[in-house]
Amino acid sequence: MRLCATLCYAGRVLRSCLVFTLLSPLLVASGSVHAQAPSDPAPTPELTEVGRTGSLVPVARLLATGGVGGEIADPVCRDGQTLAPTDIARNDVWRRHSDRTETLLVDTGGFLSRHGVARFAARRDPAALGELMRGLGFRAMAFSEADLGDTRALVLDRVRALREAGVRTLATNLRCDASARALCDALVTGDDGVPITRIADQAVALLAYVDPTASARVGPDRMDGLRLEPLTAAVRNGVRAARARGADLVVVMIDSGYGAEAAARVVSTMAELEAADKPDLVFAAGAGAELLFARPASFRPAVVAAPTRSAVDVRVRRNEAGRLDILAQPAEAGEVPSPFLRFMERIGARYCEELGADLAGGRIDPDVGGEMDARAMVDLTAGVMRDAVAADVALLNVHAIDERWRLRGSHLSASDVNIAIQYDEPLMVADVPGTWIRNFARSNPEGRDLRALGVEITNPFAANEKIKVNGRLLDTDAIYRVVTIRFLAAGGDHGLIGQDAEWDTTEHTLRRVVLDHLEVERDADPRSALVDPWDRLEWTFRVGADLTFAGSAVRDPGGYQEGPLQNANQTQFGLNLNLALNALSRQAAWENTLTSTYTLAATAETDGFDEGADQVLYRTNGQYRGFRARRDELYVPDLVLEGLLRTELTPQAERDDHFLNLRFTAGLQWRLHLKVKTKLLAGVEVLDAADAALRQVLPGVGAQLLIDPWLLMREGLRKLTLGLTFDYFLSGPGGRNRHLVQGTFDLDLRLGRYVGLVANVTMYGLAEREMPFSFALQTTLAFRMSFVGRHVMR
Repeated sequence: MRLCATLCYAGRVLRSCLVFTLLSPLLVASGSVHAQAPSDPAPTPELTEVGRTGSLVPVARLLATGGVGGEIADPVCRDGQTLAPTDIARNDVWRRHSDRTETLLVDTGGFLSRHGVARFAARRDPAALGELMRGLGFRAMAFSEADLGDTRALVLDRVRALREAGVRTLATNLRCDASARALCDALVTGDDGVPITRIADQAVALLAYVDPTASARVGPDRMDGLRLEPLTAAVRNGVRAARARGADLVVVMIDSGYGAEAAARVVSTMAELEAADKPDLVFAAGAGAELLFARPASFRPAVVAAPTRSAVDVRVRRNEAGRLDILAQPAEAGEVPSPFLRFMERIGARYCEELGADLAGGRIDPDVGGEMDARAMVDLTAGVMRDAVAADVALLNVHAIDERWRLRGSHLSASDVNIAIQYDEPLMVADVPGTWIRNFARSNPEGRDLRALGVEITNPFAANEKIKVNGRLLDTDAIYRVVTIRFLAAGGDHGLIGQDAEWDTTEHTLRRVVLDHLEVERDADPRSALVDPWDRLEWTFRVGADLTFAGSAVRDPGGYQEGPLQNANQTQFGLNLNLALNALSRQAAWENTLTSTYTLAATAETDGFDEGADQVLYRTNGQYRGFRARRDELYVPDLVLEGLLRTELTPQAERDDHFLNLRFTAGLQWRLHLKVKTKLLAGVEVLDAADAALRQVLPGVGAQLLIDPWLLMREGLRKLTLGLTFDYFLSGPGGRNRHLVQGTFDLDLRLGRYVGLVANVTMYGLAEREMPFSFALQTTLAFRMSFVGRHVMR
């Protein structure tokens, strides 16, 4: 069970987890629960028989809504209808609350937060919200994380309207600095004391708390001037103050996340309290999708959650022994009460006039990307995010879009954007190494909860693992730009993104970038206006410099015959320079590599430094990749045009002219593996190109085998890779019969992102006519500095 696995993470409350895990599935399924709790810190009592209720005396009846998320009306804005009732409007909790002197109606958090209609009303007519809540009979509402996530001005307008309507908003553990004093003045915080409400002849204390971990999820701008006191200590102090004020029943509402984790945190918090400091009843806001009723191992307090976007009816009674009995029943469908109808009539026309019109660029063509539902909106939103900040990858949790949303009609409106996108989060960007992308892709292989637009992974952790970014193989040495929303960057959704990236806030917000995209007039589907980065040209630049030095110094005035003192003085410097400039798109590629090796050496027998190795090799090739773009199979080739130049930096002593050979070929290339390519080529070789008198042009054929850096082992940023190139070309067949073999072997131990140690072997072999085969090998052990840069054309 996901619930069990989540709850049992807290070893400190193992017994609480066990009881909660065993009880909650049964109670959620049954729909109502009877259980007893002691009215004072007494030993755990026995459960009352469910059928024997004659001896139970009613104490209080509470009606609590939860998980509404502002869904107080549903936009229609067509065919003469403006707004329609939602699930919470069609709820029999309003009928059960007909006798308001005997029942207490509260919201456990977020009743007016997030949803587009509630946000619109808070901006345009906050008094309408106050009138609605007063008409429904609410006595109090819990301030929640969803409220913290809204802009400060919006929250203030809403809370002040509720206060004027006589509905208190409770934020018991919220404290305000001078800069945020206006908010705390509108709320009921712990500084205002414990609010006591009368139900019949009972004094009921209501306290509401937000888990302090919400501070990181809502962002620093939302928490400016605010702080949340630690949960356990705040609950302890609140319960003690309520008992001191003579409360007969202490009710606590805690917003600590969503689902099973929210329930687990509530149980854990209660387990940390002494018996005398525990409330009588706790509402776990946000846990309604997983829980209706539960008891911790200590049996007290009862934990109740209102079903999501609905309500729960809680009846508190006392038996003959003076102990409390709790009955929790979920609300069912009912008639829409008049306060909802009046609200919809008051707001509906203005809402549709401002937000209901079709957007200029919002025409949806099902033939382009299918029907526009919640999943399609996730893809559209992620694509707009990526375009807005010129990112390579966009990460968006699918729950940022209301999964129930569907487009009505053929055009998107501002209302659709406001309703579908539940959170107007700031966009945040980070430049991350390819290893970050790889680790993330492995942690999110199926993408059920997190849409990673631009990243594909197959066979994670296997030998044939393949990771692509916008159609191109991931380069773990390169830097990629990632965009996400603040909630995820701060570790939301179980930290799927991770904390090892430096995120910067942009000027964009989620809803705003989507609205900006849809407000651009166009006839085509807005999804087709988003350019696939795979169709854009990506430039990659690589530079690697291998520095070598070897030397010895000997001074032997004593004329000793010891071996080390008989060595000669010598000094050698070397530089291997490797440059690459590559361009890649879906249909074509252009690759350029330049390798230059140069060494100087001095010994006791030389007059200064003599030149050692001196080689320059430049290779350029263009590839047409259209065949494999349509069918990516092993046997489907790319077309290749290639040029090769081999020369030297300075002429050799016995020659006046530079050595210069050229080759021009065309052929086919197959990718045998992610890192392995082979080519078959035919063309011409130009020998002694710098000397017109000696120049020869010979036809020929050849083959190449190329292994891109192959990962042998890795530990953190340290990794060992192997690269290999082998090039054979036969020119002048039947005549000069020139067989040329050249290649490189590169073993690179990367110590960090930019530095490493390398062992490099370069080979050049030649055989002509009947002459024997000659070859030259150069081996280098060096310190390598390298850099990889990327740029995608926009």
